[in-house]
Amino acid sequence: MGKAWGLALALMAACLAGPSGAQPAARPPQPQDPFNGRFGVFEIAPPPGEAAQLAMLMGDSLRNLQSQRPGQVDTYLVVASLWNDPVFEREASQAEAILRQHFAADGRSILLSAGGQGGRRYPAATPNNISAALGRVGQIIDPNEDLVVVFITSHGSPDGAVALRESDRMGAALRPVHMRDALAQAGIRNRVVIVSACFSGAFIAPLMDERTVVLTAAAPDRSSFGCQPERDWTYFGDAYFNQSLRNGGTLLTAFDQAKSLVDRWERERNLTPPSNPQKYVGARAAELLAAAERASR
Repeated sequence: MGKAWGLALALMAACLAGPSGAQPAARPPQPQDPFNGRFGVFEIAPPPGEAAQLAMLMGDSLRNLQSQRPGQVDTYLVVASLWNDPVFEREASQAEAILRQHFAADGRSILLSAGGQGGRRYPAATPNNISAALGRVGQIIDPNEDLVVVFITSHGSPDGAVALRESDRMGAALRPVHMRDALAQAGIRNRVVIVSACFSGAFIAPLMDERTVVLTAAAPDRSSFGCQPERDWTYFGDAYFNQSLRNGGTLLTAFDQAKSLVDRWERERNLTPPSNPQKYVGARAAELLAAAERASR
């Protein structure tokens, strides 16, 4: 999944390094991170009509979030497709529907997308919108009581970044530390983070916390499979959401079932090395997640 984004990063680095001078340098010019490690983006504005539509979609999504109910464990969802291959928008929209039903989260969900299936039905998955979605959820929830589930699907790169690309107008990288910092700044303490991308196991170490669950499609050093544009799901998304969670059980038991399915599919198709989906459950996280799942029944 990471080859296209690796090329994009290489081209970006070459641009940032600038043209070489006439005199030989003591060492090759080093590309600089223009964002100083923060979550940012190079973006070309969409046409005015599309820009207005996307802004209204985002405004509606934030305004329509329902308030949390005191004394009731509510679950909020933030789902994002970060690359404009159609498979990722399909996966995000179907996963959001399954999660929303599982947690009885109608009115408490935001879906962002880089597009890919024609007309724009969802707000754009820009760094600003991802931050705004988490920020608004953080304003609404009771941080001691409520649960937030984040699902990200895209290509991933060997350095652990998840790629964000929308056609030819936007490119960025969501890194594990960006997610860690955004959740902390939003005051979101009880959280489940699910990442469907190559090398997504890199998200586990930075997010490890007693109140956190992290589920990933692959180990930190492994690719995942099934991201061809014509597919409805990636292998992990199909196994986890479509084949396991949709058919009952809990988020954690569904992961165990999905891992077995992914392992079998990869063996049957001779896909190597295996993706090896990963799970981390903080000391208090299973209890918090179980409470949220009971409250949704």
